[in-house]
Amino acid sequence: MSIEIRRTDRIRYTNIHPEMQRWHEEANRRIFSLAVGDRLGQIGPRIMEVGYAKVLYAANKMGASVDGSFVFFAPDGTCSLNVERTRRGFSYGGLLDMDFNGLLATSNSMPNGCGFSTYEIEDIDDEALVKHLENSQERLGEDELSQLGKGNHFAGVYRICDPVSGEDTGRRCMVVHCSGHAGGDLLYYPWNWLSEEDGYHSVDTPHGPVTMLEGEARRRYIEQFKTTESTNSDNRDRTAEEILEGLEWRRLSTITHQGLLPSQHLIGTQRYDGELPIAFNPEEGLAIAKSKPNLSNDVFDSWTERERVESLGIRKKITELNLTPHGGGYELRFPFDSLSIDVDSMGIRSFTMRFQGRTLTFNNFREIREWLTYRRKLGIMYRIFQFDLADHLFDLPAVMQVYPKKTVPGGSG
Repeated sequence: MSIEIRRTDRIRYTNIHPEMQRWHEEANRRIFSLAVGDRLGQIGPRIMEVGYAKVLYAANKMGASVDGSFVFFAPDGTCSLNVERTRRGFSYGGLLDMDFNGLLATSNSMPNGCGFSTYEIEDIDDEALVKHLENSQERLGEDELSQLGKGNHFAGVYRICDPVSGEDTGRRCMVVHCSGHAGGDLLYYPWNWLSEEDGYHSVDTPHGPVTMLEGEARRRYIEQFKTTESTNSDNRDRTAEEILEGLEWRRLSTITHQGLLPSQHLIGTQRYDGELPIAFNPEEGLAIAKSKPNLSNDVFDSWTERERVESLGIRKKITELNLTPHGGGYELRFPFDSLSIDVDSMGIRSFTMRFQGRTLTFNNFREIREWLTYRRKLGIMYRIFQFDLADHLFDLPAVMQVYPKKTVPGGSG
């Protein structure tokens, strides 16, 4: 029996420049998705088509081949609340393979080193642990205030339980999810510090400029990303030290899900050969999984996208992704009837969505935050099992979320 991901014809574009039509078609041909559901799981790839088409146009304009390039959405493919990322035409929850004969295009989708760090807490019962965490909340400072309780950034303490029996192992852990807000602007806007460097290129497209890096500019950009990634990991450690001060604990892992690989960009998904958290709505609980070398041959051969992958000559890349979803991401609370994505000379200008008998027009998804939710656990876990992406090792029911007293969980981050 074939494994199929449903598509939708409810989404359309308006005002695509004639020069870009060919590249939209090429982008559509090279975007693959395991994203869950018929809401943002369908919309995310269509947003990405706008930005990815610009990248393909720019690569071709510079004389580079686009062969081998693709975008792959994990089960939690979704929108981004980052206003400029959406404006540029990029969404969230996938891997972008965007190296074109040495030209790197990943800066356009705005990596920032955001990730998860997981810590095991030693030898303390839940009553004492909760009391300690409540005291910690009273003394969290400005650093934590800028990171936690905004959007999907959080620090949470969890029980570690068997996913089948539900039995409590007695182990406790804390997961910290934040970027640390260190170095992001340098990665978002490389023209501010790289524009005079050899190998820096800004290519105008009918839907906005695209940055392409090679040579020394590429080397410096990747070095800056490594610095940002390391600093953000250190900042998560400092958050853990502040919250768990006086307790015995150790870090289990630190994983970036908005970052660069040598030729690929993870934007809200994980590529890590080890145990890692899948974080849904933090109050809903998390899971710990170990990714597999997906997509396996058995899964790939039964996937309805197999022929399209093979026609592009990228089977080896697709079957060696080793991806595990970041976790929740955003989802629309209600199904939508239709969506129009209006583009202009800088990217995506606005969205017009009809759902629940109403029509909404908005410039970015931050504007409709009240219509979004994080609750996607069952669908994402089902897709992980369906495509054999990972082994589900533990469930993490919540003990307590830790927020600075000055913030409101689920805010505007």
